[in-house]
Amino acid sequence: MHKLIAVVGPTGSGKTKLAVELAKKFKGVIISADSRQVYRGLDIGTNKEGTPGGWNNQTVMLIDDIPQLLIDVADPGDRFTLNDWLQQARYWLEPIWRAGKLPIVVGGTGLYVTALLEGYQPGGGRFARNNTPVDFESLVLMPDTERQVLNQRSDERFPRIFDALVTETEKLLEFGVSGEWLDKIGLDYRYAFKRIRGQLSREEAIEQYQAASRAYIRRQLTWWRHHGEPKLIKRSDDATDLVERWSKD
Repeated sequence: MHKLIAVVGPTGSGKTKLAVELAKKFKGVIISADSRQVYRGLDIGTNKEGTPGGWNNQTVMLIDDIPQLLIDVADPGDRFTLNDWLQQARYWLEPIWRAGKLPIVVGGTGLYVTALLEGYQPGGGRFARNNTPVDFESLVLMPDTERQVLNQRSDERFPRIFDALVTETEKLLEFGVSGEWLDKIGLDYRYAFKRIRGQLSREEAIEQYQAASRAYIRRQLTWWRHHGEPKLIKRSDDATDLVERWSKD
């Protein structure tokens, strides 16, 4: 049976770094599971990494020559749903396996990952679980980072990127993106937009974002307490050993 790894967890936990290390060792291709990195132009606020390149006759983002799929696949302001992501993620699995590569699904959008791993299918206005048996074995890993450290990283990051984020948000508005969409897309862009509109001072925007980010991190952790049993990873070597044993089963 085909195999698939998922690297999950909250913002700032080191998911991408771990995924890239595993991809280098196990011939991996990353499938991004981030509901905001799918949008072009949302770079600073979503912590996009990599440079444009090619894989399988498609333009993708590369980190150290490791392909990242499902980044920059929609225009800002467009509606991109869970169903859109699932269709595209499933589309890529067969070419990855056919090329002798290991799919590594990486991202903080827990619903995306769970939907793929558990075979969710749309129906009745919602997604029903296990309607379609999955045709792969999966291993779910999560960097074991204390919440206090996650909060501190988030608190320190936002003041550092804020001015550049405001500039990026202004460009999105010039592109025609609505304030309503920016508010819906959440967190970073919501508070940058409020600053642009004069609804918040710089200090107020940063303070409110930091509080909202802590709540978001808490929700991300809660998701994985109730969905699946990720293997907690302290060191990348631990992940390597675990994947090596699992891949031989």
